[in-house]
Amino acid sequence: MNPISFDFGNAISHFSKTGGPAGFIWKFALGYALISCLVQGFSVWLQWPLYETYIEMFASGGDFDAYAEDISRVSAATSLKGMLMLPLTVLVWVMFEGASQRRYMRGDGFRLRIGADEGRIFVVGLIWMALLFAMYFAFAIAILIPVVIGLALGSDGAIFAVLLGIVIVPAVMVLSLWIFARLSAATALTVRDQKIRFSSSWRVTKGKGWTILGAWIVLMLIALVAVIVFYVVAAALGLGIVSSQVPDLLDGRGSEAEVLAAIASPVFLIPMSLILLAFLLFQSSLMHVFGGPAALAARTDPEWIGADVAGEFQ
Repeated sequence: MNPISFDFGNAISHFSKTGGPAGFIWKFALGYALISCLVQGFSVWLQWPLYETYIEMFASGGDFDAYAEDISRVSAATSLKGMLMLPLTVLVWVMFEGASQRRYMRGDGFRLRIGADEGRIFVVGLIWMALLFAMYFAFAIAILIPVVIGLALGSDGAIFAVLLGIVIVPAVMVLSLWIFARLSAATALTVRDQKIRFSSSWRVTKGKGWTILGAWIVLMLIALVAVIVFYVVAAALGLGIVSSQVPDLLDGRGSEAEVLAAIASPVFLIPMSLILLAFLLFQSSLMHVFGGPAALAARTDPEWIGADVAGEFQ
């Protein structure tokens, strides 16, 4: 067991250095993908009358005006049912966030549960929601400042107002991201100390905020490249399979019936389903991966390590 230091490289790859039982990331991704599909299916079931109305509309030629009244009536009825998804979505988030942070802070294996950790994570989530609303209003004010100044100065101050907006808006965005980075260890600290620790994140991430933000950007770029690769592979493979079964497809002479038959064949469905599964697993793992930089900041907290409680990894 060797201690791990907080640096840029470790922040990016921390999800792979947590120690504990093997296979966590795959179990996490598979569980998250499966439950997300079930939740989405439940959402479709709740709002099926609306989906059914749209299907009927497109099947009859796509005349929206003819179905506008039905869509409005059904939307009002299904929107109330759709609100049931909010607590279910929050429940899924707190369970997986709890599993993720217990892995980072305690080296636990993958296990979903609803307990004290999840309750405290929910409270931290509420604090984050309030902070996001505050940031939203701050951003709105930042946009209004150059607009108000421009209106006050008239045409003579238009250029100044534009330049001021170019400076203020990006500055507020960067400042917001930095604040988010500084407070990002709140959930990890809450799970680590088994009590709500939101403001403590500011102390723990001192001198680490830009590193956390930079790690997020790199991870986001890696994820973006991976998504593009998935789409390119899926498109190339799908087109190759269909064109092999419909020789005249690329010449534009393939019939619609031939194309539909090729898409419905196992030769197409099996490999495309495997690619979709791989994409869902990758996408699901990102929730855990992106929590790594902030969790490492909490794990390498000198005050915590000094108590010989943790800070060592396999």
